[in-house]
Amino acid sequence: MRRGRGFTLIELLVVIAIIALLMSILMPALQRAREQGRRAACLNNTKSLVLAWLMYADANEGRLPRAQASEDRAVTDCWVRKPPGTLPVELPVEDQIEALKAGVLFAYAPNIKVFRCPVAAKTEMRTYSIVHAMNGYDFGATAPVCKRIHDIKQPGMRVVFIDDYGEDYDAAWAVYYDLPRWWNPIPMRHGKGTVASHGDGHAEFYSWTDPRTIEWAQLTWQEAEAQKGSDLTTQPGNHDLEQIQKACWGRLGYDP
Repeated sequence: MRRGRGFTLIELLVVIAIIALLMSILMPALQRAREQGRRAACLNNTKSLVLAWLMYADANEGRLPRAQASEDRAVTDCWVRKPPGTLPVELPVEDQIEALKAGVLFAYAPNIKVFRCPVAAKTEMRTYSIVHAMNGYDFGATAPVCKRIHDIKQPGMRVVFIDDYGEDYDAAWAVYYDLPRWWNPIPMRHGKGTVASHGDGHAEFYSWTDPRTIEWAQLTWQEAEAQKGSDLTTQPGNHDLEQIQKACWGRLGYDP
């Protein structure tokens, strides 16, 4: 009787090596495709929020919702409520969700999933913030804060919502107007960049190229808070910083 010929050890090792080589080629492509999907979901979330923001303004004679969240119930126009305590992410998920539902935009975007980036921590129910230039604080003596929709010039160039840390307690993101300096940290959840949506309803991805921006964005919220006002946050000549300042305020309040 003829005995069937099996695989030799060398043949098995060659097959395993080929499979490993194919995996090493395919895995980065799969990871890029997965990240592109997550980024697209994040862009769609910020687009949904800015459309809700526009609908609110249209229904309220052009008035913009308040950028910063508040616990004060006498303040009735916050886009979301501030949960009790210091850091929202330290509270139960249910309390964070209630704060979202209590804001004026939830009626126009009644889906809690659009308030957070899909790659955020499970304890973060809100990772998007409105920039202070849109009915927030001025962060500069002559900063042009928009109170009504008609105050916004070139809305397609103006950021409204930006991906932010869940720890940002007032749900409003700030950057200086009249100094080449960061205020709030700016997270990078999708490669070396940040998602934002604009006053005309579109969303886009801001790619960061300056090493100083990337160093600032790689810090945790707590690390960045400890660095506010330090040399690390003052970055003259940083194109990334100037780009986002112009997108927030409409122009720079200093000579670059």
